[in-house]
Amino acid sequence: MKTKQLLLQIAILAIVLVFSACSDSQKNDDLTFSDNTEEESLKNSAVLSVPTLTDVDSMGIIFMREEEKLARDAYLSLYAKYEHQIFDNISQSEQVHTDAILKLLNYYELQDPFIDIIGEFADPSLDALFDELMTLGAINLDSALVVGALIEETDIEDIAILAGATGVPNIMQVYENLLSGSENHLRAFVRDLNNRGIDYQPRILTTDQFNDIINK
Repeated sequence: MKTKQLLLQIAILAIVLVFSACSDSQKNDDLTFSDNTEEESLKNSAVLSVPTLTDVDSMGIIFMREEEKLARDAYLSLYAKYEHQIFDNISQSEQVHTDAILKLLNYYELQDPFIDIIGEFADPSLDALFDELMTLGAINLDSALVVGALIEETDIEDIAILAGATGVPNIMQVYENLLSGSENHLRAFVRDLNNRGIDYQPRILTTDQFNDIINK
């Protein structure tokens, strides 16, 4: 996961150089996003009787609590700046994600790293990453939508890694729901960018992984 964060930071720096030379798009079509099915699935996720967690499971749950918060905080901030509806809608979905992870933290009596301040995290690498994302997102609406797509790519990659490393049923269930939600979010951001004349290409996922998700 640390490697993926570094890759995302490098991608952001490269994209900043491109967008700093570009003007704002003239297209202003708002796309709404709603995923009630995802929200209900996460809210109703059953907490099953499971064995003691491994360190990888414990650390993964704690990390995902903050990574999902980063997504929520980013979209809340970008909505406040641009009032573009997709950020408001997906920020609400990300709140459901963070709440789903909180259920796991509470069930396994793990310490919650959540800091109830926008853009502040217990993990310093996420603090730095949030700042870089906001720098990119401040350029214009197009760059803000790219931030959304980058966040969702990273979430998909990290969730898939953690899901593959656990054999605990209720953790797998939550991760599968999170993964489905992040794929929906990625499709929404890419669709919005396409409507604005931008052909978004993956920076974190492989081209095959990206195309499989977009074409679902």
